[in-house]
Amino acid sequence: MALELISRGTSSDRRPQLLFLHGGFHDARCWDHHFLPWFAEKGWVAHAMSSRGHGRSPGDLAADKPGLADYAEDINSVISDLGSDVVLIGHSLGGVMAQIVRVQNKSVRGIVLLAASPMRPSLAVAWRMLRSHPVSFFKAQVLGDYEGGKPAFASFFYRDALADTLRQKYLSEVSGESPRAMAELFKRPPPDTSGLDQSPALIIAGRDDWSIPIQDNEWLADTFKAPLRIVPGAHNLMLDPAWEESATAINEWLTSRFI
Repeated sequence: MALELISRGTSSDRRPQLLFLHGGFHDARCWDHHFLPWFAEKGWVAHAMSSRGHGRSPGDLAADKPGLADYAEDINSVISDLGSDVVLIGHSLGGVMAQIVRVQNKSVRGIVLLAASPMRPSLAVAWRMLRSHPVSFFKAQVLGDYEGGKPAFASFFYRDALADTLRQKYLSEVSGESPRAMAELFKRPPPDTSGLDQSPALIIAGRDDWSIPIQDNEWLADTFKAPLRIVPGAHNLMLDPAWEESATAINEWLTSRFI
């Protein structure tokens, strides 16, 4: 399967390549607005992939109903094609995939979990979305109408500080998601934390991300014995007006570990 891969940067040193993993309802484009060119300028070879059924990658999410194991297969396939050690940088659902692939693939030298999805959904978060956008929330969660559900998504993906033109541009790139993957997301077992000496983690949390409370990120940091960096921004940290603070925190950690 020929998966979409956006690549930026060239390097002759021995540092690992970076592979960015998108969250649910997104694809590789979400990383190319800011992160890919920024990290390339810092000397990293940076890639962003689209899992099957997302972006320009083949597949039909509604018909094929891929699960987390299918997404892991996609990531492992891309790592094999890259032919080098990598650091996985995963956002939201992509953060969960980074946790899974870390223990499957010895080429993974580390993971960065950016606003990673929690183990279990929060009733408070669901209630807030239902109260704020009842029709959109119903369309997305019950009817599977993700186009109609975009107002509900936008309420936690982006801060009010984001320019409206950019909000509309980013929303135009939001698409559907596999119902099977979303169901499996909150039924998964606790993460496997073996081998942290060889493949450590960094946790990045958005100060303004009400969809994932800080305590969930604190639990993740404690579980992985990892540093936690709290930065300004809503859930989609890589598209937030303060995106460069997240990028800088990641780069500082990468530089301390791999250069």
